Amino acid sequence: MRTYLLIHGALRGAWLWDRLIPLLEKGGAKAIPYDLPGHGKRVAGRAGVNMSAYISDVLSYIEKNDLRELILVGHSMSGIIISKVAEEMPERVRRLVYLAAVVPHDGEALIDLLTKERQEMLRKLEGKAKEIFGPLDVLRPNYFTDQDGAEKDFYLKQLTPQPPAAFFEKIRFKRFPNIDIPKTYILGLKDKSLPPELTRGFAERLGVKPMEIDGGHDMMVSRPEDVARVLLSLA
Repeated sequence: MRTYLLIHGALRGAWLWDRLIPLLEKGGAKAIPYDLPGHGKRVAGRAGVNMSAYISDVLSYIEKNDLRELILVGHSMSGIIISKVAEEMPERVRRLVYLAAVVPHDGEALIDLLTKERQEMLRKLEGKAKEIFGPLDVLRPNYFTDQDGAEKDFYLKQLTPQPPAAFFEKIRFKRFPNIDIPKTYILGLKDKSLPPELTRGFAERLGVKPMEIDGGHDMMVSRPEDVARVLLSLA
């Protein structure tokens, strides 16, 4: 049985995959949605969390549960996480899937991989903000842009404050992307967080042609059937 380990992006949690999981399971796969420390049901433990903490946590989870032949799916910031996990334990990873996700080079931080506009906004908060968040009116224009009305508000209310350290920590890679693991990039044509002109460059870093879905950044919510179809086709 194919096993997908689903790792969410910033401010989000394992709940992000709720619409996708039944479709993967219907296709005969096992899907594991994962809450990173400080997110979702683990929100109470977010103080001081950085990118290394995320990576170590996922590595420990995989090892503790003896997971193998994994299809690692990373959304948004978690492109860094799945890249480092694959470098550390390639024998356990069957494929890497970057779903509207960043693709790092050695020594880059998450902030280095964002749009210039978001970089400028975040650098103003460096060393000042303990958490990155805001009221619904601030979040509404930039998150879940494919949704509206009550449905959009429902998802906005699931978001949790983001420890800023994860944006500024530079991660070192010894071999990635030169690891012998198949890689897939899926981009959203309506993505406003990581727009296509940026994500096509990430796919180029991996040496692959991106697969395109007519959706926004959180396409597992807005286009779950399309995402499931692509993921199931990979195996």
